[in-house]
Amino acid sequence: MWQYLVVLLLGYIVGSINFSVLVTKFIGKKDIRSIGSGNAGGTNVARAMGAKWGVAVIIMEILKGVLVGLFAKYIFPADHLALGVLGDEISGAVAVFGVLIGNIYPCFFGFKGGKGVTTCAAVIAILDYRVFIILVSLFLVVFFIGRMVSLGSIIASLGMPISIFIVYHGQPYWWVLCIIVGIMALTLIWRHSSNIVRIFKGTENKFKLWKKTEDK
Repeated sequence: MWQYLVVLLLGYIVGSINFSVLVTKFIGKKDIRSIGSGNAGGTNVARAMGAKWGVAVIIMEILKGVLVGLFAKYIFPADHLALGVLGDEISGAVAVFGVLIGNIYPCFFGFKGGKGVTTCAAVIAILDYRVFIILVSLFLVVFFIGRMVSLGSIIASLGMPISIFIVYHGQPYWWVLCIIVGIMALTLIWRHSSNIVRIFKGTENKFKLWKKTEDK
């Protein structure tokens, strides 16, 4: 069990390295948590510094989670619960769950971070690339129709446990993966609670790639 704790702690430490804060601090000379929506995420970086920096941060955050997950999955597997076929996948998911917690509550930046959207994308990427493609496509469709990053993130997060259930159902201990991914999805939705309220009120900010805007 201690190995699970190690990969969880490793994920948390790496997750606490928030590229949104670093990019805006050293390149933009500002604190992303004090401007716009106050969220230390790629979307707010795009609003504050332009789309290219926002996209760069999103890519770096996803890669961060993917690399940690792959490290735990292949280099430092922890299958002491004898989960067999899904042992490595669960180890990787545990590590990325640590990244999620670090992204939201980074120890290096006063425990004030982002919402964890890119981390959830990373855990799907290391589990099954087909599911990753489906969920990213779902996010993009919702985003381009409604022009709301938050709505796309919420819809995609709802699809996470459903897709894992469909792909892994019937395999030994498939439900463990569903629980881990389900908790991550609920965490992401909880972090978007204020966005959900604004969506229902019709006041949620609509994102424009070609223009910097301030979040409401």
